[in-house]
Amino acid sequence: MQKIPVVRHKKSSEILIIPSDEVVKIECIRDKEYIIHTVNEQFYWAASLEAFEEWLYEEGFRLIDRMNVVNMNHVTEYESRKGSVKLQVSPHSPSKTASAAWIHSEHITNVINLLRKMKELDHGLPAEEEDLFETILAQEEDHRFARSYAMIQALYEKRKAEILLEESELRYKSLFEHNPDPICSFNLSGQITSVNPVMFAATGFTEQELLNKTIDVLLFPEHYAIWAANFLGTLNGSPSHYEVAFRHKNGSRIELSIHNFPIFVGKQIAGLFMIGQDISERKRAEEMLLRSEKLSIVGQMAAGVAHEIRNPLTSLRGFVQLMQSRVNGFDHYFNIMLEELDRINFIVSEFLVIAKPQSVVFQPRDPSAILHNTIMLTGSQAMIRKVNIVTQAEPGQLLINCDENQIKQVFINILNNSVDSMEDGGTITVDFRLHEDGRVRMRFADEGCGIPEDRLPRLGEPFYTTKEKGTGLGLMVTFKIIENHGGEMKIHSVLGQGTTVDIYMPPVPASTSSP
Repeated sequence: MQKIPVVRHKKSSEILIIPSDEVVKIECIRDKEYIIHTVNEQFYWAASLEAFEEWLYEEGFRLIDRMNVVNMNHVTEYESRKGSVKLQVSPHSPSKTASAAWIHSEHITNVINLLRKMKELDHGLPAEEEDLFETILAQEEDHRFARSYAMIQALYEKRKAEILLEESELRYKSLFEHNPDPICSFNLSGQITSVNPVMFAATGFTEQELLNKTIDVLLFPEHYAIWAANFLGTLNGSPSHYEVAFRHKNGSRIELSIHNFPIFVGKQIAGLFMIGQDISERKRAEEMLLRSEKLSIVGQMAAGVAHEIRNPLTSLRGFVQLMQSRVNGFDHYFNIMLEELDRINFIVSEFLVIAKPQSVVFQPRDPSAILHNTIMLTGSQAMIRKVNIVTQAEPGQLLINCDENQIKQVFINILNNSVDSMEDGGTITVDFRLHEDGRVRMRFADEGCGIPEDRLPRLGEPFYTTKEKGTGLGLMVTFKIIENHGGEMKIHSVLGQGTTVDIYMPPVPASTSSP
């Protein structure tokens, strides 16, 4: 929009600047002297007609004659009999009139129709394009009028192009900001240039923490090579698909399936879009399925060989005890043999827990009471190892639907592992409470040696253990029991600081009484 320097009086030295859009008409009083009219006031302006004629056309002014120029954008009425136009900025504003006696009525009508068509763009693009401009231009013989029509058409096409661009940008913005998947864009240097709200929610980082940063802030180091190779491949024009893990701001892991697409500006690649899909749940389901398959294989193997192993074990143990009673001087070796035979028998028994369908009776039980009975069984071993067990669970406050003996076995396995991890003593804190998601959370936190992070995913696999003389079967059985109870078990550990085991179980309404 143009700015016009005017004065209130002819001899005034105070120059005012008014926007051209507020001007409704320009009246020539003598050569190079004009009166500038707004709907409320009038000002004086000294200039030649040629000096401002070009921008008058661009701003929507139309020459009626050399003595009278009006802003046709503000023409609301035309009275051909009186030879005048009514000028009004808005329906409720004051109005002024201008003489139109020296102009063809057809010209004014044409301009009004064309400007009306242009104003219709404020309500969006027309469903069907009319050939009004072409019709009027083809019929007009006066070059001055044709020039006005052509200028309006140019402004019309410009505004239409702006609307199309705005709609395109809005569609892109809507797709970007409301997409359910995390999206971010990168420039050629690998810096993040834009991030959608889902990415902020998924990673926990703010806009200031991500924009103009590299992927390093999000990516786990072991996946950087995968990302870099696909980044370079996409910049060479090849979309790519791969899987990596992002780091949440709180340190947790987010598994993502990533699609890279190049961003073209003109015919050149200016960066890329990275669209991710959170597959953390799918990964966990795959791990659970894999673990279930492993347990199934172990169970089938156990069912097939348990009987064949136990019979020879019984015979071997009997002969060892017989020889121990008749041969003197070798008690130490006989005791070792008996211990190892018992160890083999225990492993087979653990296998059978998975292999054989167990007689399970689910009933509402108080986990705090089960914990109390479990501590009575394991308490002496904890005292010998100078381990203190602190409970933060109120009896009778929470109920779970479970088989009491199996849950007791779970508690024994977890407490024994915690005690074994603290060679110099320490404290095990047990906390039972209702979690925010509605499930009962049973937490066991020790101050032991901890477990390396790379070993955590494999806990629960048969014969995978961090103990020197462990078998890994205790945790395997524990995971299986919790799974059969419709629960979930998570293990968090920091090397040298301790391990936390969280068990989540569906609750039983407090009104349900224990038999």
